[in-house]
Amino acid sequence: MSRPGFARAMAAAAVFALSVSVFVTGVVLTLSGPAQAASLGTLTLSQTSGSVTDKPMFLRATTPAPCPKGYGENANLRIGPAGGPYTNLAVALGGGGWDLEPFTIDPNRSFETAAGRVPEDKSKWWVIVDCYSLTEGRHADEFRAPIQVCGSTWTTEATCPSAAQTSTMLTVTPTGTAYAGAPVTLTATVTPAAAGTVLFRRTTGTETADVGSAPVSGGQAVLTTSDLPGPAGAELEKAHKLTATFQPADPNAFLTSTSAPADLTVVPAGSVTVTLKTDKVSPQPPGTALALTAEVKPRVEGEQPATGSVSFVRLPAGGSNGEQAIGSAELAAGAATVTVADLPGGAYDLKAVFTPATGSGWQAAESARTRFVIGTPTQTTTTLAVTPDGPKPQGIELTLTARVTPTDATGSVQFMDGSAALGGAQPVASGLASLKTTQLAAGSHPLKAVFTPQNEVDHSGSTSQAVTYQVTAPGQVDGLEVTDTDGNKLGVNPTLSPGQKVTVVARGFAGNETITVTLNDAEPTTVTAADGTARYELTVPADAPDGAARLTLAGAAHRVVFDFTVVGNGNGNGNGDDDGDGDGDGDGDGNGDGGDGNGDGGTGGGQLPRTGLPLIGIGLTGMALVGAGSGAVVSTRRRRPEPAPVVWPDNENPTD
Repeated sequence: MSRPGFARAMAAAAVFALSVSVFVTGVVLTLSGPAQAASLGTLTLSQTSGSVTDKPMFLRATTPAPCPKGYGENANLRIGPAGGPYTNLAVALGGGGWDLEPFTIDPNRSFETAAGRVPEDKSKWWVIVDCYSLTEGRHADEFRAPIQVCGSTWTTEATCPSAAQTSTMLTVTPTGTAYAGAPVTLTATVTPAAAGTVLFRRTTGTETADVGSAPVSGGQAVLTTSDLPGPAGAELEKAHKLTATFQPADPNAFLTSTSAPADLTVVPAGSVTVTLKTDKVSPQPPGTALALTAEVKPRVEGEQPATGSVSFVRLPAGGSNGEQAIGSAELAAGAATVTVADLPGGAYDLKAVFTPATGSGWQAAESARTRFVIGTPTQTTTTLAVTPDGPKPQGIELTLTARVTPTDATGSVQFMDGSAALGGAQPVASGLASLKTTQLAAGSHPLKAVFTPQNEVDHSGSTSQAVTYQVTAPGQVDGLEVTDTDGNKLGVNPTLSPGQKVTVVARGFAGNETITVTLNDAEPTTVTAADGTARYELTVPADAPDGAARLTLAGAAHRVVFDFTVVGNGNGNGNGDDDGDGDGDGDGDGNGDGGDGNGDGGTGGGQLPRTGLPLIGIGLTGMALVGAGSGAVVSTRRRRPEPAPVVWPDNENPTD
């Protein structure tokens, strides 16, 4: 046989052998069924037990090793029933490099919030970290930390201990406010007085950190610290929420417990509050003797009285210029007083300015302005009417109408819901001012109207009697519903294709309010919420990149988000939507058995990957290879990247 003929024969034989191998492999894989995910190692959690409502659930989770090589583009911390599906406990880590060395992820949610429900007693869950490749998708295995739910607590123990319940109460000294750098004492009282350790934590804004820990002795654990962060830059104060978590020495005898949070505000050292009071109410006729008293108090209870002097000044009402001195006095027992009888007719803003004694360590401060009128203005009265009569469901438009007498009084009316302003001040015309609103939440609302005259020397201000208005629950349930063009409902985080159209229905808004709709970082658009429901027709942009995407619908007091994953249509890469119907199941019938590389054809809820392939499809593949070997060149197809892992919101649920 000639050399070329021999070569052709060998090539044909190789192709035939390859096709047989593919066919046999398909049989084996098909019969073997889905693979079971394995553990890449045990996660180390920063604590071994806690409450299901603690936010965050714990401070950090550390992997025992890097992600598998090539799967370090993204990593995600999630929680779910043993075996899944899982939901996020933290924002996914991006940027790559997570396959180089072990790493730590800090959660930002409680167990209960991440799970979306109160976890069942005695149920078993996994905290996992999974790893992603841009080209291969999610790795089949994950790092794990098995946990057990025991009533309102969780533990890393395999079973719930037959242990006694405990309770922990936290007290903070000083109470309410502390000076920056000053010692703060945290005392945790544990009942019953079990042995163990108390972990003290602070939450400051979005940051949660350890303050320290102390052993329990005689039922109490005490920690004194001077390291609580104080205000920085232009901040006037720094607010902290402090908690104490008891961790028993013998978890088989006692359960863990966490205190209710205690609020503590840290303020600059030496800061004071200045309050101005008058001995008579405004208005007063010209020539009236008016006593002005300034009280200067340290912002922290129990401190020695401040020392220094107080200057009293007046300005034209609402003005910033024209300040004139009235008088001054030294502080005595934290107060200073002057009496003035020569204020001319007019409307004034009065204030007190504290100047600390040299070297005292106190900080200068001034009071809020106090409005006072010298003259004889005409008294006014204000009444309020609300239509339609209540009670009415949330979202119904209400009209608040204020009537001011005498009708020649000019000025504005501010409508109030308790101590909260409703909209801006409304001008008074012919004795009337009105406001329309749909923003009242379900519940009881004490509504009132406050009239402020344009010229306080001519007319006095007045406030209406409160009108109690009852708002009932909205007529429709809050929530999100997404359907494709065939009317099929899409699940959580579905896979959509560029150009695909879906209908998004979001509920829970105020009736007929304007809703801002934003897709990722694109320019927002608006829709109107009819009777509290917003409807938006979404077309995925043709140039949308593969990966996570978010549509946000935001009203004045309510927001709904729709998270989805964009993947190129019909690309045959196993991303779960080769049928092009956008439901992520890849099988064209919506039942979720098509396989998506992330589970069993569902919408990416953390199910295990399929390794079984259709037997007929593999057989046809083998036959195609035989045909190709007999007279055609076998072409290769470059694999399209899998979608990036979904990045869920930082500190809220898909609907909030």
